[in-house]
Amino acid sequence: MKFDFSDFSKKRSQLMGISMLLIMIFHCGLYLNSRYTPFCVVGVEFFLVISAIGLFFSLSKNQDKLSFYKKRVLRILPTYLIVAAPYFAHNQKFEIGNYLFNLSGLCIIDDQRYFWFIGQILICYLLAPFYFGLMKYKLSILIPFITLIVCHYLGLLFPTLAIMLNRFAIFFLGFHLAALVYNKKVINSWLILPVCLLSIVLIPIIGNMEIYEGYQRIAYFFLSIPALAGMVMLLNKCPSVIDKCLVFVGGITLEIYLLHERICLRAMQLVFGPISGAVLSIPLCIVLAYLLSILMRKINHFLFSSDVQS
Repeated sequence: MKFDFSDFSKKRSQLMGISMLLIMIFHCGLYLNSRYTPFCVVGVEFFLVISAIGLFFSLSKNQDKLSFYKKRVLRILPTYLIVAAPYFAHNQKFEIGNYLFNLSGLCIIDDQRYFWFIGQILICYLLAPFYFGLMKYKLSILIPFITLIVCHYLGLLFPTLAIMLNRFAIFFLGFHLAALVYNKKVINSWLILPVCLLSIVLIPIIGNMEIYEGYQRIAYFFLSIPALAGMVMLLNKCPSVIDKCLVFVGGITLEIYLLHERICLRAMQLVFGPISGAVLSIPLCIVLAYLLSILMRKINHFLFSSDVQS
C-alpha cells in the first residue's frame, strides 16, 4: 500500500475544514474553563501547513508578487473589516486611537488577542514569495528548524507575541512538504503509518501536560505533519457525505474564524449557558459564515470584478 503525497493537495479543502473544526472546538474548550479538548490544540498548525501547500502551488504557477499580494489582501481585509470594524466599535469604550490600534491588530502587543490570526496569516503571505525563492537552495530545509529555535527564544522575550512567533516555523516547514506534494512523491504507507498514529496519540498527551506552552509548540512542530498525513489516510476512506461537509467548511474558513470565537460563541453562551451555547455556536457559525461569504463575493464582484479570486 502506497501513500501518495499529492493526496495532501487533493484533500486540501477537507483538511482546511478539519483544521477549522478543531479551532472552533479549541475555542469552545477555552470558554468552558476545562482542559483543552484532545487533539484540537493543533488546529492552527494544521491550517498553516495546508495554507503553505496552497501558496506553493500558486507561486509555482505565477511568481508575480504584486498579483500574489493583491489576491490575498483582497481576500482577507474586506471580510476582516466587515466583521472587526463594528465589533471593536461596539465592544469597547470608543476612542479613535484605541479603536484603530485594536483594528490594526497591534493590540496583541498588549496581550489582547482579538482576531490575532489575521496578522499571522498576512505576515505569512508577505513572506511566502521570498521563502518560495529560497527553496531552490538545498540548505533551505534548515530554515524551519532555525526559525523554531529563534522564535522560541523571541517568544520568551516577548511573551505577548509568542502565540504568533511559535507558528512561523511550521508554516515554513509546510513549504517543504508542498514540494513533495507538488512532485507527487510516493512512499510505502506502512513505513509512515506508525509515525502518524504515534503523532495523533502524542498531541493530546502533550497538550494536557503542565509545561510551558512554547515547549508544547515545539513538539507540535514535529508532530503536526505526520498527524496530517494520518488525517489524509482517514479521508481517503471516509464516506462521501463527510467529505462533502468538510469541503463546504473548508471553503469558508476565514468567515468562520472571524465569527466564531468573538461573536457566535459568546452570544450563544450568554443565551444558553457555557456547554449548550458552545455546542450550538458551531452550526450557527457555519451558517452565518456561509451567508457572510456570499455577501463578500457580491461585494468583491461589485468592487473588483474579476480581479478577486478566493
